[in-house]
Amino acid sequence: MSRRIFALLVFALCAAAAFAAGPRPVYQADGVWFETAEFGYESARLTLYGPAGLEVSWLFGAGESPVLTLQDAEGEALPDGRYEFELRLAPIVDDATRARMDEARAIGDNSIVEVLRSEGKLPPLSDLVRFGAFRIEAGALVSPSLVEPRRGAPTPVDPVGATASANGGDGIQAVTSEVVLTNANGVIRNALCVGFDCPDSPAFGDSSVLMMENNNRIKFGDTSNSPFPNNDWEIEANSSLSGGLNYLGFNDCGSADNDGDCADDLVFAVEAGARASALHVESDGDVGIGTQNPVLDLHIVTGNTPALRLEQDGSSGFAPQTWDVAGNETSFFVRDATNGSTLPFRIRPGSPSNAIVIDVDGDVGMGTLSPEAALEVASTSGAFENVMKLENNSGVGFILHNTTSNEVFISVNNGGTAYTVNFNDGDGAEFSMNAAGNVTLSGTITTTGGTCGGGCDLVFSEGYELPSIEEHAAEMWAKGHLPNVGPTPENAPIDLSDKTGRMLNELEHAHIYIEQLHNQNRALNDRVTALEAAIAALVSPRE
Repeated sequence: MSRRIFALLVFALCAAAAFAAGPRPVYQADGVWFETAEFGYESARLTLYGPAGLEVSWLFGAGESPVLTLQDAEGEALPDGRYEFELRLAPIVDDATRARMDEARAIGDNSIVEVLRSEGKLPPLSDLVRFGAFRIEAGALVSPSLVEPRRGAPTPVDPVGATASANGGDGIQAVTSEVVLTNANGVIRNALCVGFDCPDSPAFGDSSVLMMENNNRIKFGDTSNSPFPNNDWEIEANSSLSGGLNYLGFNDCGSADNDGDCADDLVFAVEAGARASALHVESDGDVGIGTQNPVLDLHIVTGNTPALRLEQDGSSGFAPQTWDVAGNETSFFVRDATNGSTLPFRIRPGSPSNAIVIDVDGDVGMGTLSPEAALEVASTSGAFENVMKLENNSGVGFILHNTTSNEVFISVNNGGTAYTVNFNDGDGAEFSMNAAGNVTLSGTITTTGGTCGGGCDLVFSEGYELPSIEEHAAEMWAKGHLPNVGPTPENAPIDLSDKTGRMLNELEHAHIYIEQLHNQNRALNDRVTALEAAIAALVSPRE
C-alpha cells in the first residue's frame, strides 16, 4: 500500500430485475468501500468537502467505478481535518420508462417519479444518495465506524442508605425508593432512564438519557417574571392522538403556567423517515435541504425539480394564490399552481448572459446590459437575424399610444388579408397593404424629392440647352424610352420619387415643345388666312 493515505470508494454495476438496497459504506483500515449496488446506474457524482472550503467533485459514467483518493491536485496528502462526501447515483432507465417520464414532464406532472418508484421502475431515493464523513489525524484516516466505549460504571450507592453527612451536609433525602428530593446540585454518573415503562435494568447502549413510555415529553417551564422572557417550551416525541404522526417536534407552550402538559402548538417538527440531510445548517449559517454541504445561504438538492412554493392561504383575507419557483433540466420556471399550473415564465438552460435586463431607470434590455430605450432588443450574431416576432392564431397587432395627446396608432395584420395602420380618429385605416402588395392610402404622398434626371424645373432656366423636337425625338427612338425618364423594364422595381421627377422634367419639355408647335401652327394659320384673303381678292373682280 502507498505511504500516502487514500480511500477508495468502489462499487460495481449490476443490473437486476427488481431494485434492492443501494451501496452501503463499509469503513476499513485502508479506506471506505461501498457494498455493491444491486442496480445499474447511468452516472455517479462523488463530491468531497474538506477544511478551508475544499470542494472537489467527480462525475462518472455508466460502467465506471468512482474512485476518491485523499490527495490534492499535486498528489500531496490532504491535511488533517474533517471531511465529508456525497455520493449521488442516477439510475439506468429503460426506454419505455423514459418515454413515460418525458410525457409527464411535457405536461408538468411531477407525480410520475413516485408512481414509477411504487411500480419498481425506479429505485427508492434512499438507495440513490449516500452521505459520509471521516477525519484525517496525523496523516491517517480515522474511520467513523469506530465506537468510543463507555467508561466502567462505579459501584452504585444505595439511595436509602445515603445520608446528609455522607454527602457533605448537602441534604440528600431518600423519600422512597422511587422518589429522591434534594436542594443540592446532583450528578448522575451513569445513564438515566425516565418513564413509566423503564425496566429494572435498561439496555442503555450509548444513550445517556433514555425515556420510555407511550407519551415522551420534555417540558421547559420558565419561572421568570416580566419583563424577563418567560415562555415555556416542550420537546415532543410523536403525536399522542390516535392515527397521529411520528415526529420529533417543539411545542410553544406560552407563559400561562409552569405545570406539565402543553397546548398543542407545534412550531417545528421532523417526521420519522425523513431523508438523510433533510435539513442541515452549516457552521457558517448556510442551510442545506437534501444536502449536508450547502454551498450558498439556501441550497436545495433533489433528484426531480427542486422547487420553492409560495402559498397565500387566504387566512389574512386575501384571495388564495400559490406560486412555485422551480428548476430542472428543461428550464427554470415560475408556475401558477392556482390557475391550471400554467408556466408564465421560463429560462432555458444555456441562455446567454443579459438575455433579459431591467435597468435602474426601468428600461428593459434583451441581449444588452445597458438598454437605451424602454425596450431594446440587441443581437451580435453578425448576420441577418429576426430580432422580433409577433405571433397570434388570428389577427395580430400592436398599439402606439401617446397618453398625453391620446393619439393612438394601431398596426394590425388582419388574418393575413392586409397590413394596416390606423390613426384612431374613427375614419378607418389610413394605410393598407394586402398580400399582393397593393397599397391603399387615404391621404396624399409627400416625398423629400429626387434627382429629376434632367434637372426638374431647370428646363425653364436661362441658359438651359433645350434640344430641338427633332433632336429629342431622335434620342427617344434611339434609346427606346424618354431620355430623362430613363428605362422602365417590365416588373422591375421603380423609384417613384426619382421617376416622378424625371417624368415631370419630360412633361415640361413636352409643354415647351407644345408651345413651340402652337406658335408654329398659329404662324401657319396666319399665313393661310392671308393667302385665303389674297386669293379671294384676285377672284372677286372677275365676278
